[in-house]
Amino acid sequence: MPSWNDEETSSEEDCQVVSMDMGLMEEPDTTVEPLFCGQLELAHPKCILHQMRPIKRVAFEGHLTGRRFYGCPVQENGVNCGVVEWVDGPWPTVLQRCLCKLWEMFHEQNLGRIHDKEKFEKELARLKSEHERELAKLRTENDKLCIEYTKLVDDVSKMFDWQDGRVDKQVYQKQVEEGELEKKKKELEEKAMLEVQMEKLKLAKEQRCILQSQADIIKNTRKAMKDVEVDRDVLKKEKEKLELVVAELLKEGYGNKEKLEQIKAILES
Repeated sequence: MPSWNDEETSSEEDCQVVSMDMGLMEEPDTTVEPLFCGQLELAHPKCILHQMRPIKRVAFEGHLTGRRFYGCPVQENGVNCGVVEWVDGPWPTVLQRCLCKLWEMFHEQNLGRIHDKEKFEKELARLKSEHERELAKLRTENDKLCIEYTKLVDDVSKMFDWQDGRVDKQVYQKQVEEGELEKKKKELEEKAMLEVQMEKLKLAKEQRCILQSQADIIKNTRKAMKDVEVDRDVLKKEKEKLELVVAELLKEGYGNKEKLEQIKAILES
């Protein structure tokens, strides 16, 4: 049976835990609980800073795990008031210690898993690197063996051809000559194609020069015709003015009428 002193000590520890919880305002980590979620329907209590109705939450951190509370509804882009009011009182001290121990074991195990994962990833990367190096080495050796095998097959084929008498010196010489003729033929064709292209470029250049000269001639002709038309208009106006002057002089009877008649005839012609 517990003594009175033990009960007094337990009550003192519970008081200390309660006072610590009452001073705790920062909101702990939470978990989803369908039976205790959503916004509080009552008008009170309200959060300190925003004066808004709090949200029902369940703590999921350390010795507070499982305790229900009302938390500030502002979660993002704002200042969170923290815990507005605890619904459940503090757990017994033994339970709090057990919860803390369980969380410590979880964190230690999680940390061990992280270390094991990092170690596994490093080992996997090392094995991949070694595998890639070995694979590249095998590919290089395989390429070399393929080249050597092809060369060996060619040498053996030539040896059998010589032994069977299928290839003699004249045939070989003919093949060499045909190869040289084919090579010279290709060179001549390339040279002829190059000359044809050069000739085409030359003709195109000359054609552009001719077209440019024609354009300049047409432009100059149009300009000269325009100047002639301007001069003709000026002369026409001067002729009209002179005809008016002669007509006025004839009316007034000034000067030699014969000369005026001649001038008039010249103007009318």
